[in-house]
Amino acid sequence: MLSTDLHEASVAFGRALAHAPAVAAYRAAAAALDTDPIAQAVLANLREQLTAVTRMQQSGLTPSSGELERLRERQAAVRSNDAVMEHLRATNEVKAFLPIAAREVSLALGTDYSSLIASASC
Repeated sequence: MLSTDLHEASVAFGRALAHAPAVAAYRAAAAALDTDPIAQAVLANLREQLTAVTRMQQSGLTPSSGELERLRERQAAVRSNDAVMEHLRATNEVKAFLPIAAREVSLALGTDYSSLIASASC
């Protein structure tokens, strides 16, 4: 059982983390992506074509120029979708931010926070 002080500090940290600009931007971008049917469709189309090309290559076949052109077209559709690209940017920003937050927690705790959570989650 956590001490009351540690529990309160954990809750406060969670709230602060949720409101950090990188995390807030990620959550907003994820919500926008989840509710955008066009973005979902372009991602599904890309996954479908990637799967087809990958299966062909794994079977020892060379994808046709048409298959590769469809893959390029679907990649371009993903790159031109604002919701997908904003989600990608926000994902990259939150990935860069979280190790910084972990270092700050480590300094506050006086121990390596990353190793604490890694051993608890494995």
